Amino acid sequence: LTVPKTTLSVKERRLAVSLYAITTMLLFADQNILAPNLTAAGNEFGYTPNERDQKLGGDIAIAFFLVGAPASFVVGILADSDRIPRVALFAITILVGEGSCMATYWTTTYAQFYVTRALTGFSVG
Repeated sequence: LTVPKTTLSVKERRLAVSLYAITTMLLFADQNILAPNLTAAGNEFGYTPNERDQKLGGDIAIAFFLVGAPASFVVGILADSDRIPRVALFAITILVGEGSCMATYWTTTYAQFYVTRALTGFSVG
């Protein structure tokens, strides 16, 4: 097994690593924001404490991982195949994840919030 030589210059490698780091930071930045704010979010949706814990503390997390786990499997297979270039695959994954992260800001219903968090799981997975 031989490792192909990279054709990127040091400057291009630094840029690529910087973009990857920034993208990863932005994608994971909101992951722990809900936990300390469950009461405020539950009040926003008009939930009782039990509904808040079930829907915001449980159902959202389950949706996040139920979408993210299969997505990581599919994206991994596509990354190893020649069907989609890796750069395009990475861009699609980031657009879905970051787009849904940004869309979370404008959600007004639990259903919208649920869908945006599940789509974020696609990209994080």
